Amino acid sequence: MNIRKNFEALFLAAAALGLAASFAMANERPVEIRESTAPTIDMATIQTVVVTAPRLAAH
Repeated sequence: MNIRKNFEALFLAAAALGLAASFAMANERPVEIRESTAPTIDMATIQTVVVTAPRLAAH
């Protein structure tokens, strides 16, 4: 068997075996959904800044 010729097939077989072993040994984790503690944003009290300046002229 010429390993250089069959290296792609060897790599794919090793990757598939590793993926299958990974799924076989993985533990199922329970999913917990927690309530959000982020503060709500009141759009009426957000401060805005408007900057105006004369345009720079290229001479």
